[in-house]
Amino acid sequence: MIAVPFSKVPRLPVVSVISVFSRASVEGRARLIGRLGRRSALWLRGVVGGGGRGGWRLARREEGNAIVEFIGWSAVLVVPVLYLVVTLAQIQATTFAVASAADAASRVLEVDDSPSAMDKARVATGLALSDQGVDADPAGSLSVACARGCARGQAAIVKVAVGVDLPGFASLGIGRDVVVVDAERAITLPGKEEQ
Repeated sequence: MIAVPFSKVPRLPVVSVISVFSRASVEGRARLIGRLGRRSALWLRGVVGGGGRGGWRLARREEGNAIVEFIGWSAVLVVPVLYLVVTLAQIQATTFAVASAADAASRVLEVDDSPSAMDKARVATGLALSDQGVDADPAGSLSVACARGCARGQAAIVKVAVGVDLPGFASLGIGRDVVVVDAERAITLPGKEEQ
């Protein structure tokens, strides 16, 4: 853009020139440039188009809008992404805790053939879950399924299932049944198979 010093611009009735310049078609602008002279038209275009003296007034009116827009877009974009990261971290921690609990319970049940083996497996499940900060009932989380009765030497499936506490869902009255994470381990019960 060519800048023309204000002192060299002829004095014109600004209101009528601006209204003609802003509403004029291409032909009207060409006539205006011919009437005012090239320098005057460039100065006028700078004022109306945002440059020159009038441009500074426009820039002062918009001062501080970048901060407001930054805060607004941050709230719109960053808060959901942050919630997603926290939620995925909670699900991952629960998944790790459930896998550890299934491993601990299956180790106990593979080695111990006493009547208290299931109680010991529940204790091991509770310890593994509490190590990761998962608050779940070990008795309700642990289950053992056998194909032909849980007798000595039989194959069994140890399953640990826990619901995930999603951030903010408890205040909405939604429980842990939204996301449930489970892990299974196949074991052979201790002792010789009875025939």
